[in-house]
Amino acid sequence: MSVLDLFLAAYDTLGVRPEDGAASIKRAYRREVIAHPPDLDPEGFRRVREAYELLSDPGRRARDLLLRPAPAVSPPSLPAPPEPLPPGALALVVLRALASQLDVDALCAPQERKT
Repeated sequence: MSVLDLFLAAYDTLGVRPEDGAASIKRAYRREVIAHPPDLDPEGFRRVREAYELLSDPGRRARDLLLRPAPAVSPPSLPAPPEPLPPGALALVVLRALASQLDVDALCAPQERKT
């Protein structure tokens, strides 16, 4: 039995959650001691006492939190894939990009001939 299983069993024995504070654990312990008196149910009382000893120590509870696996995080949703480009659209995009970089005035200016 792992240490995490011991903590889970202690939480189940007292009927508390890991998020509950010390006051809730003490109330649950008192409630369970009344339900399992030591003279009528010594085994039940022993389980309740051990669970309370484990959960009432702040250092042990901190260790429990460290041993717990991290919650699963769902990956972010991806954007919808773009619609497929029609044939020739990519070539048109490339030509427009090239044309925007050209100096049209320099292309239209008359060229001087060197002789």
